[in-house]
Amino acid sequence: MTSHEESPGSALFEAIVRGELDAAVAQVQAEPALAQARDPGLGSTPLIFAAHRGQLPVVAALLQAGADVHAREAASDTTALHWAAEAGIPAVAELLLAHGAALEPRDQWFALTPLGWAIVVRWAPQGHQDRPAVARLLRAAGAREDIFTSLPTGLDAVRAIVAADPGAVHQRMGFVSASMTALHLAVARGLKNSLKLLVELGADLHAHTDDGLTALALALARGDAAQVELLHGLGARDDVATALVSGDLTTMEQRLRASPQPPALLACWLALAAKNGRPEVLGVLLRAGAEVDARTRRLLGETPAEVTALHLAAREGHTAALLHLLAAGAAVDGLAGPGLPTPLHVAAGHGHVEVVRALLGHGAALDAREAVYGATPLQWAEFNEQAEVAALLQGSA
Repeated sequence: MTSHEESPGSALFEAIVRGELDAAVAQVQAEPALAQARDPGLGSTPLIFAAHRGQLPVVAALLQAGADVHAREAASDTTALHWAAEAGIPAVAELLLAHGAALEPRDQWFALTPLGWAIVVRWAPQGHQDRPAVARLLRAAGAREDIFTSLPTGLDAVRAIVAADPGAVHQRMGFVSASMTALHLAVARGLKNSLKLLVELGADLHAHTDDGLTALALALARGDAAQVELLHGLGARDDVATALVSGDLTTMEQRLRASPQPPALLACWLALAAKNGRPEVLGVLLRAGAEVDARTRRLLGETPAEVTALHLAAREGHTAALLHLLAAGAAVDGLAGPGLPTPLHVAAGHGHVEVVRALLGHGAALDAREAVYGATPLQWAEFNEQAEVAALLQGSA
């Protein structure tokens, strides 16, 4: 797999990643054009890299060199302000705002503004500093609330949003958050006091996320008995999703027979079962007509891709689920479109030896190359220092 050392500006990106602030600043001052460099994997910028890491001197040097404060990362469509907000770094956010950073752009992963990234998104929690301070800064600068940022604030804030836009209760977040509505988010974050109000304001109790889960199924998955009781009281019905979460496969199968489900919803459940390593659920869904090679939108690393359930089982290292899918006729290379990593790439990169063995035993292509780096599964294993997998792949060549 190729690395940043082979791309323009690679030394600058590496210095930022390693936290070598003086070296990064010196490079930018010596060669201001580096401020316009792009990371080949994510299509990101040095400004975005430095902003998320809270490297104020590097951010300042890049802006002085003419870095575009509005530049958006190709993989996520985020700006530097999104990432400063997610990390909770007020000084960086303030500097970006002083250089004209826009408050309202929405990214493609979560479909949220920088304010949403300060309040809702939890991408790298280990690096969080002071997110509430950034949220206050953004609001003071004029950032507008939406239904998702208003939820933690309180019921009056939610009422105000819906009074201004009654359709806000049906708004969806982006695919990385499984396209949750505000009701789903309230359940996921344990905001029990918001559930009744959202339903009163017209929220759909039976809307599904991209994982195929209703609000009630999410509450069951969280083991939150109080939310489950409240949602039942508000009219939430048990369905296929609740049976899936609770592991009641007999009931799940009965419900699928009684009420055939749309192919897209079956695909969501199949992906969820593969990701969670539940071959018994895969069997129920496949018997109900789920397409074994159906695709759903997910991230592979930080790259958006339309992937099959086999990719997800491979990524998570679930050998039994993967073998079940292969026995059901799943394409061993995941019906990869041009440039899409195959399940073997994903398993190799994560070091899942038994999954790699299973894929090789079913004829997975060793020479498949993905588009971002032009790399084979072996190169993914080598780049991620997965020595055992690399030896296995070399021995199979």
